[in-house]
Amino acid sequence: MDSFHDLVPGSRDFFARLAANNDREWFAAHKADYEAAVKRPADLLLDDIAQRLARDMGQTVTPKLYRVHRDVRFSKDKTPYNTHLHMQWTVQGAPISFMFGASASYCKLGVGSMAFPKDALPGWRERVAGGHPVVAQAAALEAAGWDMSDPALKRVPTPFPPDHPQGAHLRRKGLVLWHEVDAGEQASLTTTLPARFAEATGFQRALSDALA
Repeated sequence: MDSFHDLVPGSRDFFARLAANNDREWFAAHKADYEAAVKRPADLLLDDIAQRLARDMGQTVTPKLYRVHRDVRFSKDKTPYNTHLHMQWTVQGAPISFMFGASASYCKLGVGSMAFPKDALPGWRERVAGGHPVVAQAAALEAAGWDMSDPALKRVPTPFPPDHPQGAHLRRKGLVLWHEVDAGEQASLTTTLPARFAEATGFQRALSDALA
């Protein structure tokens, strides 16, 4: 157990209440609860993990806490607040992030890229079609219990044949491997996150190379 053992249960409790009262008046009345249970400990965890990753990887790592306020300008859903905690750590010079998220219904961490840079897609497709190591690294994590994100495209893009053995990866526009964080792991996030991220180091490096 570490000093962040209350972050997940506190976040889940707050976001469950916010989901039932997703309006500005309620949030204003309970903003102090958000600051105490979610934002302040999340900011501290972000900095802690960023320092650990930077030390372990020997690279600059940029942390980000996603805003609780939703951008509703182009959405039919006008509820003003997100009902989840999302944070990420991005490695300098690579479109790869380490991620952590919690809500009333889930708690998970991930490694990968939600959306590949557009100029990296042609190279990605050529490399995975040729059996780039990222294919084996992703499969190894999946075999170890991680969940692989679904491909974005319904069809294999040209000029590759529809039955290409790497069809699923060719249909991708992003790739993240997710790990469900259980109650025991939630109690020691400063141990869990670096350990699980280290478990995915081979995949992270291979994905960075495949997108270079």
